[in-house]
Amino acid sequence: MALEPVSEAEITRVVNGLTGSSSSGPDRIPTKVVKFILPVILSVLTRLVNLSFENGIFPCALKCACVITLFKGGSRNDPVNYRPISLLSVFSKNFEKAMLCRLLDFLDS
Repeated sequence: MALEPVSEAEITRVVNGLTGSSSSGPDRIPTKVVKFILPVILSVLTRLVNLSFENGIFPCALKCACVITLFKGGSRNDPVNYRPISLLSVFSKNFEKAMLCRLLDFLDS
């Protein structure tokens, strides 16, 4: 499977497609901030994603997640009534969504 390079237009679509929540991952950078500064970081972010695809390496700093628990209902003393949520870096999501597009195209063909 050959990975086509991403374009700045694709990265723009990916970032703008993310929900604008104010929650953030381990890097403490919310999606709203990345959307706001995207014109400034677009070329660098595109280059980083392409380097990752070329070298087959996912940056170690983006492999971390903050795991929190959400209460589902029932007794708060029963651990079964909680579910884990992993908060990922918004940059990690960009890498993953760009890869997902390529993987789906490959599987469709």
